[in-house]
Amino acid sequence: MSGTLRALTVVNALVYFGAATYHSGVLVAAGLLAPASIAEALLGLVLVAALVRLVSPRIAYGIVLAGTLFGLSIVVARGLLGVDLWIHVVMLAGLAAAFALLFARRTA
Repeated sequence: MSGTLRALTVVNALVYFGAATYHSGVLVAAGLLAPASIAEALLGLVLVAALVRLVSPRIAYGIVLAGTLFGLSIVVARGLLGVDLWIHVVMLAGLAAAFALLFARRTA
């Protein structure tokens, strides 16, 4: 994992852990959504696993993308178009940047 991808993975993991904290209700009671908190924490751990080389970055980011898209589909289906939508937009932006680095590294 390159230095840039490593730094981005740290930031992405922090985004997922931050979202998990938000959905745990610790910061804002209105954000309480336990299943989302668990899923986001697990996705953050998958990114940490990639950082410590327990899993390849491509596999980790594939898992995290699938989980994020699943979460986004729930957000849209339930009409949670406020903070929850923007959390997923930030997550997807981070994932897009990571995939760009992964594919650039692969083709270089």
